[in-house]
Amino acid sequence: MPAQLSPARRRAVLAVVALALMMVVSAVSGLNVALPDLARATGASQTQLTWIVDAYTVMFAGLLLCAGALGDRYGRKGILVAGLVLFGAAAGWAFTIDSPEMLIAARVLMGAGAAAVMPTTLSVITTSFPPEERGRAVAVWVGVAGGGAVIGLFGSGILLQFFAWNSFFALNVTLAVLALVGTIAVIPTSRDAAPGRLDVPGALLSLVGVASLVFAIIEGADRGWTSAATLAAAALALVTLVGFVLRELHTPAPLLDVRLFRLRGFSAGSLSVTAQFFAAFGFFFVVLQYLQFVVGRSPLEAALTLLPLPFLLLPSARLAPRLAERFGTNRVDAAGLLSIAAGTLTKRTGAAGPAGRRAPDPGGPASGCGGIS
Repeated sequence: MPAQLSPARRRAVLAVVALALMMVVSAVSGLNVALPDLARATGASQTQLTWIVDAYTVMFAGLLLCAGALGDRYGRKGILVAGLVLFGAAAGWAFTIDSPEMLIAARVLMGAGAAAVMPTTLSVITTSFPPEERGRAVAVWVGVAGGGAVIGLFGSGILLQFFAWNSFFALNVTLAVLALVGTIAVIPTSRDAAPGRLDVPGALLSLVGVASLVFAIIEGADRGWTSAATLAAAALALVTLVGFVLRELHTPAPLLDVRLFRLRGFSAGSLSVTAQFFAAFGFFFVVLQYLQFVVGRSPLEAALTLLPLPFLLLPSARLAPRLAERFGTNRVDAAGLLSIAAGTLTKRTGAAGPAGRRAPDPGGPASGCGGIS
């Protein structure tokens, strides 16, 4: 049953979960703006730079299902508070260090905190809003998930224009503190009335499976797709993910009811969301390096180039439920995917940019548009 909240309280809840979600997604995208300065300041190697970026993603992806189940079982507000505290503390630690190894460790902890935050924010929406308002609230959540990445880039670009690379982590701390204060003040306490037994084996299988899959993708680009480490990680991912599916089919309280994927609408929607996030965050990762290393723009100029995106994405996300009601979810979703594909294929031809712009530093540890993968 959704919590009985006043309209003003529901708006406040939506604002807080949007802020927490923006914190999570900006920590993925915003660091890309700081990579050139970070590389010069810390002397990080190419592999270390890769893991400073991706250690967050590995831990975040691996713990996502387990963290969502913990929130449903032990209380969503408590898990959200714990995630924000862990994220903020880890970001504060990262602000004070300049060792690549320690930065990787800090990003691991930030990813664990983010895993507790992101699924819980969506659960808070579904338990705080009545059915007739839930679709629009989720649309705002989706809009923030996409637009928040660019807003985070813009905030990081402004900071890097005036301060050192570690100011990115100061932004993370600020967002975590603001979201924590808002969570304590307005988020209602809720949990499942009759939670099943926590599926610990399923949680471990999902952690190992997702983490090893992400590891294989990351290391495959660096070590080679046929290297021993890549093949071993891919094999481990295959075995554990198959084991996860089998486990979820035979446990009475699954972390993820994989039978839902038999529903055509559910499986198609999941595939659509996955494709959208792959395209969006892959675009951010590549284009920010292109704009800085090849075109020669500053971090702020690179972020400003992408700033129009959230001004279109956020209003469109709010409008999407009404469009889906009128034209059908399948048509609206297909139109959105076609729009993403058209935008992704659009490219500027010609040389790397007008004369007079900064050329990439061939001697730097992160030189080259495709150097960080």
